[in-house]
Amino acid sequence: FVSNNKKLDLALIGCRADCPHDSYDCCEYDIAILGGNIDNDIDKKKIQLGDSTLEFLNFQNQNFNDDISLYNMIELNKSNVLVSEYPKLDRKKLFNAAGKRRIVDSLFNVSKNGSSSAELNASLNLKMAAYDLIEGILLMSETRPMPIHELNQLRQVEVQKDYIKETIQICIECLGIERATRTIINRSYKALKEILKDTYDIDLLSSKIQFLLNNGLLADCYYYIGKLVCSHLEKKDNASQMNYHKLNNIALDLTNDYEKVKKMSALMKRNCKLVLKN
Repeated sequence: FVSNNKKLDLALIGCRADCPHDSYDCCEYDIAILGGNIDNDIDKKKIQLGDSTLEFLNFQNQNFNDDISLYNMIELNKSNVLVSEYPKLDRKKLFNAAGKRRIVDSLFNVSKNGSSSAELNASLNLKMAAYDLIEGILLMSETRPMPIHELNQLRQVEVQKDYIKETIQICIECLGIERATRTIINRSYKALKEILKDTYDIDLLSSKIQFLLNNGLLADCYYYIGKLVCSHLEKKDNASQMNYHKLNNIALDLTNDYEKVKKMSALMKRNCKLVLKN
């Protein structure tokens, strides 16, 4: 593919470029298309090379100076645009701004639980808020979140402020990581496959889940399944699926304890504001 498309500006991104030592065997090689003439069939195109999967993603319409996905990219073809533009990034400023945006998203989700009509989706809103807040904390720690690695990334973050440690513990409790058993994961996995059945990369995502299960990484697997579901539901095109209550409840292992959800929602809301303020 690369040899047949020499006029394209290509770069390796994702965990294979950013932190190859932490990549799993199941991780694909994300190839960003940054310039050149392409057709729509190439975007999100997957190629299998032996045991490795290459996925091509179109970034031609992105602002390179604002896109954290392109940070630490490795150029594969000579580029006419990247070398002069990309090094100008202010890493700390870029990551901090992106992190605050995700924390605002978290605050928005958990604030939905303040209305009397929110009870039906309260547990879902709380879990989505927890994922957003964790992503925000990682970004503000200058760590680029990568879904399958996020829980491990969170373990490695050097936290010096007590309120950040407390916030992380609140998020972990809201996610219910302690419930990560094979029985619950297998049940959630079946519901996930139903929710994502029409997505182009369901086979790749399934292979990652199987890898985590086969290697006994149950907490990471539980976290990853929940992350995939919440990321899917956050997209505007999938908003209607927020009402698939039974399927979402199973996939996300949601609690029915509304009093606990209210308590944790209040803590989540408080700490979102605390992190944003500081």
